[in-house]
Amino acid sequence: MRLPKTTFNLIAIVSLVALGAIGWIHAGLVAESEESVARSARYDVTWTGSAGRMEILELQKWVSDYIASGSADDAAQVELYSQIVEGRLNNWNAGKFGEYIDQSPERRATFNQIRAEFGEAVTEFANLDDPQVQQRIVRKLAKIAPVIHRIGADAHTNTMMVNGAIRTQLAEEQRVQKYLSFGLIGVGALLLLVMMYQNRSLERAHRAAREAATEFSDLAHHDGLTGLPNRLAFKRDFDAAMAANDGESNMLAVFAVDLDGFKAVNDLLGHAAGDELLVTVAKRLRRLVAEAGLGNIVSRFGGDEFVVLLQGEAAFDRHEAIAAEMLTELSQPYLIQNSTVAIGATIGLALLDRVRDSASNPLLDADLALSNAKALGKGIVVTFDPSMRKDFERRGRLETNLKHALTNGDIFPFYQPQMDIRNGQLVGFEALARWKHSELGWIGPNEFIPIAETSSQIVELGRCILTTACVDAMAFPDNIRVSVNLSVGQMLRDDVIGMVTGILASTGFPAHRLTLEVTESVMMSEPELATRILNGLKDLGISIALDDFGTGYSALSYLRQFDWDELKIDKSFVDDLGDDPRALSIVESVVDLATELGMKVVAEGVETGAQHEILRKSGCHIAQGYLLGRPQPIDQVHLTLLKSLAENGTDVEAKTAARS
Repeated sequence: MRLPKTTFNLIAIVSLVALGAIGWIHAGLVAESEESVARSARYDVTWTGSAGRMEILELQKWVSDYIASGSADDAAQVELYSQIVEGRLNNWNAGKFGEYIDQSPERRATFNQIRAEFGEAVTEFANLDDPQVQQRIVRKLAKIAPVIHRIGADAHTNTMMVNGAIRTQLAEEQRVQKYLSFGLIGVGALLLLVMMYQNRSLERAHRAAREAATEFSDLAHHDGLTGLPNRLAFKRDFDAAMAANDGESNMLAVFAVDLDGFKAVNDLLGHAAGDELLVTVAKRLRRLVAEAGLGNIVSRFGGDEFVVLLQGEAAFDRHEAIAAEMLTELSQPYLIQNSTVAIGATIGLALLDRVRDSASNPLLDADLALSNAKALGKGIVVTFDPSMRKDFERRGRLETNLKHALTNGDIFPFYQPQMDIRNGQLVGFEALARWKHSELGWIGPNEFIPIAETSSQIVELGRCILTTACVDAMAFPDNIRVSVNLSVGQMLRDDVIGMVTGILASTGFPAHRLTLEVTESVMMSEPELATRILNGLKDLGISIALDDFGTGYSALSYLRQFDWDELKIDKSFVDDLGDDPRALSIVESVVDLATELGMKVVAEGVETGAQHEILRKSGCHIAQGYLLGRPQPIDQVHLTLLKSLAENGTDVEAKTAARS
C-alpha cells in the first residue's frame, strides 16, 4: 500500500524533527562524555600521591644507610631526598592535591602537622652525624612516613571512587546513545551521518584521555615552566649514561649552572618576568646542548638552577669550550616584557670516567665547584678538584662544631684599638669575633661567620660577642667606647632591640658607650625594617655606625635614610691613599659630606704613617688598623689601656683603684 503524499510528507517532517531532536540529544551526550573524560583526567591525583610515598621510603632508606655507613655519599643522598620530600609536601599543599586535602578538615590538620614536623626534621639534617640527632630523625620519619602513605593511599582510593562514578555516568550516557542509534536506523542516511559524527567525537574523547595519561607521566619527569627534564628525570638519564656501553668515550661532564642577577630581575620586574626569563634561558641552553651532539641533556632542578650532562666527544675534549659558550650565550641581553635585561651565569664543572669513577657523585662535585666559583667572583667556570671536597668536609665539620664552640666559650672577641687621629688618644675598641678550635687551631672570621650565617647560628654568635664585649668593657675607663657588629641575619631573624636591651640590663654596661655597626646590605635587604630597628636602638642611647662604606652597592641615599652617628671608610680606599689620587678625592668627599651631616668618620685598615697623615689632613676623626694596634685578647687590652693612660699623664693607680 502506498502512503498518501500528505502522510509521506508528515512522516518526512516527523523524521526531520526526530533527526533534529536525536541529533541535538547526541551532541549534548557527546559533550557530556568529553567532559566526563576530562574530569577523570583532572581528578586523577594518584601519581602525585604515589610519588610522595616512594620518596619518603627512599629518604628513610638513605637515612638508615647513612647511620650504618656514615659515608659522604649516603649523606648526599639524604640531603637530596630530604629536598625532594620537602618539595613534594609543598606540591601536595597546592593545586588539585591541595584541594583533595582540603576536602577533609581532619586530613588538612594531619597534613599540616606532618609537614611542620618534617620541616623540624629538615633543620636537623645538618647535624646528621650526631647519634642523638640520627635517632630523633629516625623517630620523626617513622612517625611522618605512615601519614604520608595513608594520605597517598587515600588519594588513590578517592581517585578510583571519583573515576568510578564518572565511568558509571559515561556508561549510562553511552547506553542512551546506543538506544538512540537504533532509532537513527529508521531515519536513513542522515542519521547514519550523525552516528559517524558521534563515533568521531568519542574517538576524540578517548584520544584526549590517552593524551592526558601520557601528559601526567610526562609532568612527573619534567619542569612545568620550561618543559626541561627535572631532578628525577636527570637522575634516570644519568644512571642510563653511566650504564651505557656504546664503545665511545667513557668521559661524562656535569655542569651546575647558576644565574647571576636573576633575583634582582625577579624582584624588580615581578615573578611573571622572572618566569619568562627562565623560559628563555632554557631555550638557549637547550639549543647549545643540542648542538653539542646527541645524548646530551639539560635539566632544571628549580629556581635558577640548571644542570647539564654531556657525553662522548662533547664531554671528552669540548667541555671547556661548551662552558665558555654557555657563559657567552647566557650573558647576552634578554627582551623581557619590553625591557632589556642583562644577567650572567656561574658554572661548576665536574668530570668523571664512568668506568673508573663509578662511585663518585658528579652532581655534588659540580655543586662544590659552583660554590667555589661564586666565592671567586661569579661569571666564571670552575672545574671540580678533590681539594674542594676537603674544604666541604671542613666546612661541615665547622658547622657541626660551631654550636658547641659558642656554648663552650671557644668563640670570643678580640679588640682592635681605635685612636683619635688628631691627638693619638685611645677612644675605643672594635670587638671582632675569633674562634680557637680545640683541634684545628685558630679559625678566621672570614671562614666561620659565613657558616654561622647560612646555618642560622649567627643570632647566637652575635649575642655571644655582644654580651662578652659588654662584660669586658665594664672594666674600661668611662671615656673608652666599644663597637660591635650587627649582621644581616641578626637584623632579620632576632628581636635585636629586646636582645640588646637585655644584655645592657644584665651587664650594667651604659648604652652611651656602645656603638653597633651595620653594613649597607642591612639597608638593602629590608630597608623599612632596618630603619625601624636602628631607630629603636638609638632611642636606647646607642650609637649606630655605617660600616664598610664605599663597597658593594654603596649609595648616598643610605645616608639620608637614617641619622647615622659614624661612617666607616672601607680599607680598600685607605690602601690606595698615596698611590691613587681618585682614592684621596673619594675619602675627602666622604669626610666633607659626613662632617656636614654631623657624623664622625672612622678609617679602617690604616697600616702606614703616610696613610695616617693623609687621613688626618683630610679631616678624618678616628683611625684603626695595624699601624695603631692589631686585634688583641682581653688580657692584652688591659695592658694597652694602662699604656694609654700612662702616656696621657693619667694617674693609673687611681684609675685602677676607682674601677675595682
